Amino acid sequence: MKVTGREDYPQYDALWHLQTLGVLDKNNAPLDWSAEPPAKPTRVAVIDTSVAIAHPNLAGVINKELSLDFFSARLGSFPFLPKDQEKIGELDLKWDTEIAEGLPLTEKLLAELVDRLSKSSKPHSKGIQPCTSPAFSAHGTNVAGLVGARPCIAEQVLPTGEKAPLALPYSGVDPMCEIVQISNNFDPEPEGLIMAFLYADLIDADVVLLPRNIADPHRIVPELGDIKLGDQSLTDLIRQVGTQDHHTELWSELSALIVNVSQSRPVVCAAGNANEETGIYPANLASDHNGIVSVGAVNAKGFCSSYSVSRNITVMAPSNDAEIFDAAEVRLDEKNAYYDPTGVPDSNSNCKYSSFDVISTDVPGLSGYSGSVFLNETVDGALLDYGSYFSRFGGTSAASALVAGFLSLGRSTGAYEANSGLVAKSWLLGKCHVQKGDDEEFCMPCWSGTPIFPDA
Repeated sequence: MKVTGREDYPQYDALWHLQTLGVLDKNNAPLDWSAEPPAKPTRVAVIDTSVAIAHPNLAGVINKELSLDFFSARLGSFPFLPKDQEKIGELDLKWDTEIAEGLPLTEKLLAELVDRLSKSSKPHSKGIQPCTSPAFSAHGTNVAGLVGARPCIAEQVLPTGEKAPLALPYSGVDPMCEIVQISNNFDPEPEGLIMAFLYADLIDADVVLLPRNIADPHRIVPELGDIKLGDQSLTDLIRQVGTQDHHTELWSELSALIVNVSQSRPVVCAAGNANEETGIYPANLASDHNGIVSVGAVNAKGFCSSYSVSRNITVMAPSNDAEIFDAAEVRLDEKNAYYDPTGVPDSNSNCKYSSFDVISTDVPGLSGYSGSVFLNETVDGALLDYGSYFSRFGGTSAASALVAGFLSLGRSTGAYEANSGLVAKSWLLGKCHVQKGDDEEFCMPCWSGTPIFPDA
């Protein structure tokens, strides 16, 4: 008799996603590439929440001089520079950018931002402390780790109170890159988003990553049109709340700006976690004529994750999975202790479900997704625990972070060099393998050969 809900889950390598992408071999060594840092590190701009700068696997990865926070102040504050520093200094910026040409409101914002970033300004705008507390940093820290974490040797506190070295062999896709964290909140207005993309261009980022959605007031939720109440669709019965007049043009210019930014480097966007038909905004701006890359999710068995779609998506990348029980599909975890087969149809696609998550860096200590039992993170710089330094992660956020890292690795190793989003996107597609499922097929990047999925 089969006992359900009590079997042990399979163990898996924390870097299985890098093996599947063909970046690492089965021994977690670089596969067909060398981990020798280039003369100038590939610069990845991550537009997300803040990041836990103290994480040992992110030491040297985050560019402390350039990372900027737009959550706290309209024109940004530098979270890793001293508040009492007299001036920002001579920043490495592309002052002559024409990225806002033809966008009148954006041009004015660019002028303000350039003035703010001049060497006569102070790091903290109007003395405001940046909103980069660990309490806000879980998502950004997980994303940054997937892009560019570096293996390291840390120090731990043993139960005896003594200290000993601790190997943390975790790695992102491109451990040679540098990350500029452009932080904001999860519900920013268009002006703040425009500032973030303008800044990504000013720092001349090689890759831009937006691992989440942003508001799109010009479109109603597409799924609503499929829901019928009598003879009318829900779209007919719902009146969408309009934007404020002074915001309407800003939202339109934001779309144009994102496309403009993508002409000079790839802009990687998460495609969404609710089976959106064409991807969430701005991933759905991706086309053959720009450098925007929309990214969906694949589980460890090689099937499209239950929450993702593969249609109208540029590429798919490894991530976690989720249970689903609706008219379209039944995909349940039969190993779950609470699983009850009563009422579950024979069509349960358990053969597609995977319990594997993507593992990434987390905010050390109490904050973050995994948390800690210790009140303090370290004792004199030595780790009290390392469990809270890593966590399970997933969604198209994780998948898009892996693709951004993949593109970064390509540039770091000289696989492509042109300062063009279309060229980078073309290189990415050239490294893709067409993965075929029961009723779908999609493109998936693989550094060397065909993606190899673990025994999930």
